[in-house]
Amino acid sequence: ACWWCKSPDVPRMIKKDGELEFFTGKWAKYGHEIVNSIGCADCHDSKTAELTVGRPSLQTGLESAGLDMKKVSETEMRSLVCAQCHVEYYFKKTPWKDAAGNEQVANVVTLPWANGMTVEGMEAYYDAIEFKDWTHKISKTPMLKAQHPGYEIFKSGIHAQNGVTCADCHMP
Repeated sequence: ACWWCKSPDVPRMIKKDGELEFFTGKWAKYGHEIVNSIGCADCHDSKTAELTVGRPSLQTGLESAGLDMKKVSETEMRSLVCAQCHVEYYFKKTPWKDAAGNEQVANVVTLPWANGMTVEGMEAYYDAIEFKDWTHKISKTPMLKAQHPGYEIFKSGIHAQNGVTCADCHMP
């Protein structure tokens, strides 16, 4: 899953092997296939240059939050392409069987948006599934670690409320 946001080669690998296979095993297995660093193709269709979302986790996350990617405006896309990576996520352990019938477990990048994109909504999601990132060594308290919820923080801020997009400042 560490490759998820590091290369425009990821959608190609998912198309080739399937999402569950991509998220199963050591990340090094794709080292020879992931040859392009973060670039234009992460956010733009290589044929039309239109903004595009190639990471399935964002599409799934938006659907769980009740949003339809087909109804997204061009302005919203100028931030959603950033949200492919700059979001809170966790690795959902997902059991599956490979083509040989062997049981596998994939660590699927999952966005905790079923209760909304607010901190409270994400916390409620994690509470409902009893998820923790780690346990505090002294207090034994289950803890959450926000990965990098830039998009969620942006959405609740003054810039998004006034129609400013991520790209307006970060890709002038």
